Formats: sequence, C-alpha cells, structure tokens
Amino acid sequence: MEREVVETIKYCGHMIEILTDDNPWNPREESKICIFHIAHNHYNFGDKNHNDYESIKAAENEAIRNGDIVKSLYMFDHSGITISLSPFSCPWDSGQVGFVQVPRKIMIKEFGTKIFTPKLKKRALKIMEHEVSELDSYIRGEVYGYVIDEDGDSCWGYIGDIKYCIEEAKGVIDYIVKNDRKEHCEKIKKWIKSKVALIYRESACLA
Repeated sequence: MEREVVETIKYCGHMIEILTDDNPWNPREESKICIFHIAHNHYNFGDKNHNDYESIKAAENEAIRNGDIVKSLYMFDHSGITISLSPFSCPWDSGQVGFVQVPRKIMIKEFGTKIFTPKLKKRALKIMEHEVSELDSYIRGEVYGYVIDEDGDSCWGYIGDIKYCIEEAKGVIDYIVKNDRKEHCEKIKKWIKSKVALIYRESACLA
C-alpha cells in the first residue's frame, strides 16, 4: 500500500499534507472490551475466527447464557469490504458475517460495579459501536497521517474521520509558532538589555 496525498492545507505559514497511512496498525491488536467473532471463507479479521456455522453459533449461545451483550455483525463485500451492526440493503453482496460480544464480567470489572446495570449495558453498546466503527475504518483503509513542511514533523495512525488528523497537525503548528514567538521575544529582550542598536536588531530579524 502506497501513501496517497488526501489533502493539502496551508496554515499559519506552514504546509500540511494529509496522507493515507501505508503501514496502519490493526486496532484489534490492542486490548479491547469487545470480542469480534467471524465465520467467513475468505476473511479472518475477527478476534476469534470460526471455521463453520456450528462453531460460531455455539460461541454465540454461550455468550447469551453468560448474560453478555451480543449483536449480529454484517458485511458488504463489493470492491472492498465494510462492516456494520445493521444489515446492508444489497441482498447479493452482503449478509451476516458473525457477531460482536461484550462480556458482562469484563464490563463489571472495568467499571468497578457489582452488577450489570441497564446504564452499564447502554455503555457497553456505545463501546461496541465505537469498536465496530474503528475496525470498519481500518478495513476500508481510512487511516491517515500528516507531514508538516514536507520534511518536518509527522505522525501516523489516525483511524476514521480525517478531521482529527488535521486538528492534530494544526495543534503542532500552533505549538511551533507559539514557541518561535516566545524565543523571538526573549531574544529582543536580551538585545534591549544589552543596548544592541536597532539597525542590528532589524538586520538579524531579516536574516
């Protein structure tokens, strides 16, 4: 996968290039709360990949018996794939590919409660939606990075909405500009204190 320039932005006298990440990290490699169960002949992007319908159905039934949150996962496969917790409208290139599980015990442990309250269940669903969206963006290649002034600061691995990558790059430039101004002001103060003539101060500023 080659880097592709997605957007170029001029900001505070600096140039920002937003590019696709040519070596994106898989978000499922981190410690996550959800468990993705996938059963497919060609794709194995799940945390647990099953060989057949019976295997994945047994895992789903066990999760339900444990009182876990379980939601069907759907995939649309046409010139690339995308996943969702809701069915796709196309009946030919889409269908259920597995399910997503939020273990009750993990939620109780993570949030320090004794029971799986309705409020905690709602939170579990929000976490599930976030992790599905994150994996979907990764699968679709929606992972970005920025480069400032071609060979300046850069950072990679921004998954999903490109605006977060842009905001981060602008934040770095804001920091650079602020510190440049601070250094310049400190230099002026030293010149004034040392009674450096104005003509020399101006020539140094233009250098």
